[in-house]
Amino acid sequence: MRWRLATCLVACLMLLTIFSVCLAKQPSAEDVRPFADPMTENILMAMNEDNYSNFSMDFTDKMKVAISEENYKDKIIPIKDNIGKYIANSKEYLGYEVNNERVTVKYKAHFTAEPEDVIVKVVFADQGDKEFISGFWLNSPKLRTQ
Repeated sequence: MRWRLATCLVACLMLLTIFSVCLAKQPSAEDVRPFADPMTENILMAMNEDNYSNFSMDFTDKMKVAISEENYKDKIIPIKDNIGKYIANSKEYLGYEVNNERVTVKYKAHFTAEPEDVIVKVVFADQGDKEFISGFWLNSPKLRTQ
């Protein structure tokens, strides 16, 4: 009898844990866009200006290592050579997804030398009371052929 009771309690605890994870509040677009939109615009405009300080101001420490001031031009100049400069305020919000407490926001944007849409993905990580950029990717036909 104790064995069945213990098994039942364990099963109930597991179900409770699963339900609490499933019911955990997921952010809505109204939660995400107030920080994601301006931070994304900032990073794209800073690329235009070759302003590393502005470009990296919202980066996590790991992102500042991945795209350091020393290797910024090696990574960003080839992108700009292929697709040109970002056209200010041309990004269009496409959606977001949450994965492991990180929020990935996706936009399409226009650049001066890319006739097709450029897909911009920015990953945000919550560190304390502020969101920081922990990932950044651009994708377009011209970038795929480089």
